[in-house]
Order: sequence, then C-alpha cells, then structure tokens
Amino acid sequence: MGTHGKTILTVLLVSIFAGGFYFMQSNNSALFKGQLDRNLGEENPDTGLLPDLKAGLEVLAASPDEDLKVSATISNAGQGPLNQGKPFKYAIYINGQEVFSNTDSYSSIAPGDSFNFVYPIPKTIYQYPNTGTVKFVVDTEKNISESSEENNEIETPYSF
Repeated sequence: MGTHGKTILTVLLVSIFAGGFYFMQSNNSALFKGQLDRNLGEENPDTGLLPDLKAGLEVLAASPDEDLKVSATISNAGQGPLNQGKPFKYAIYINGQEVFSNTDSYSSIAPGDSFNFVYPIPKTIYQYPNTGTVKFVVDTEKNISESSEENNEIETPYSF
C-alpha cells in the first residue's frame, strides 16, 4: 500500500473512532447501566418503597496471639431497592475506636439481598485488650433514605 492509501486508511480509522466516541456520549440512560435512576437510594417513584440497610456482625474466633477478625454484613431489609450511585459510608469500631471505613456507591442491593466481607483487625496496630466490643455501623452519615434507621448498627462483645 502506498503513502496515499495509508493516509486515506488513517483518516478513515480516525473518523470511525471519533464518530463512535461521539455516539457513546449519548444521554440515553438505557445505554449505560452506570446511569441509573436519578433518585438513587431514595423512595422508588414507581412504588413509593424505601430500602432498609441493616448491619450484621459476627466476631470470628481468635486467640490472644492472632488478629481479631469480624464478618460484617450489609443487607436490605426494606421493600425498595438500594440502587447504585448514591454513596453511603460504613465503619467498624473496636472499643469505640474506628478501625475501618469505606464509602460505597457501586453496590445495588435488592430487597432481601446482602453482601458480606471479613475484615482482620491487627492487634499490633490497634493494641486492643483480650475482651471488649466490636461495632459495625452502616450509613454512618445517613445519606440513604430508609424505612428504618433503627437497625443500622450492631455491637457485640469479643473475648479470647
């Protein structure tokens, strides 16, 4: 292929790429799952139903020589969904000291669904005693409109 042919091919490819990029910037929310309902985490305008974030916590067995591990669960006990896009923060505390926090806006939680994670709490860093309490709080900043705020935190004792 000559220089003239390469130039035409290059212009054609750049035009196709630029045109595709232009069409991808559409405001049609049906094209992209990341562009969901603008009332995210709010009352569902179709049904009027709210989500209800519920905190769950289990202290996993540990010994004085091992790090404490907690299994934290966030579930939706409400009748409305929590759609992705609305940020909410959750945190773990040991004896009143925050040891972990995260802000999530990527999770969608349908009514009855949940997600769980296990978090180790290093004893060498936090210097906690062999007995105390662990607390898990969901939606710490109260960004999500919920049917109940009463179940957003749970506290449980631990002992080695």
